[in-house]
Amino acid sequence: MRLIDSTASVPSSMFIGCSDSRVSEGTVFNAQPGTLFTERNIANQFHTTDPNTHAVLAYAVAELGVKHVIVMGHYGCGGVAAAIASPPAASIDAANGVVQDWIKPIRELFQSSNRPEIVELRDRLGNQTVVEEPDISEPGFRALVEENVKAGVKRIATDSVIVNHYATLGTNATLTTKRAESNDPPGDIFIHGWVYDIANGEIHDLGVSVGPPGKPVPAAPFPAVANAAISTARKHSSNSTEGNTTEGSGGHDGEVSKRCEQICQAKRFFSRFSA
Repeated sequence: MRLIDSTASVPSSMFIGCSDSRVSEGTVFNAQPGTLFTERNIANQFHTTDPNTHAVLAYAVAELGVKHVIVMGHYGCGGVAAAIASPPAASIDAANGVVQDWIKPIRELFQSSNRPEIVELRDRLGNQTVVEEPDISEPGFRALVEENVKAGVKRIATDSVIVNHYATLGTNATLTTKRAESNDPPGDIFIHGWVYDIANGEIHDLGVSVGPPGKPVPAAPFPAVANAAISTARKHSSNSTEGNTTEGSGGHDGEVSKRCEQICQAKRFFSRFSA
């Protein structure tokens, strides 16, 4: 605890995830403290009308100088499932009312999406008086989880915080556009959309990453997370030996690789990349 307390929190990445206790960033990535600046809410949503999430993004960009913002949903998300199911009766209590207001954008997305899997599910449910929450394997449900993540990426990429930040790149940024505790000019920020599969521990890149105009998206969105996962795996592996792992490479010996999968299968996703 003393070591954590004495270490400054300067993460290079921001994480927007779901409040579901099964998909915390520590559980999924086995990430060490200081790796991810985190915001979690029901169904991993981002809306400028939500001052909490908006403030987290603003602080991550302006003060922490993060290089990556990731929106990660997960299959089987209860918030997305509730948006597919019939809403409660009109006489709902205050708690249910708040939740229904929060998932309303996902319900609207379900009704407006033209993605084939969602259209098929919507048409199939159209004649039912009461719609129950779908099974986790339902293709339309899984598709809506993905579309919800994509919508979040789009909202962030077009938000004033990101747009204004991109506008300062390649210019002589003033002191007001620089981080408060840094003399460095604003840097590139990339926004990513991923989905976590709670059934097998794998993470899927939805291929919707966005970056500054004209800038290619890096091949390794989160080398720091990969390195943290590998480092933790080494510490937990009694048979591990000093290998020739290099930063961001994801390379490690067989024993560490085996332990990585035992701790968190999601790390296999990161090992495909090199910095």
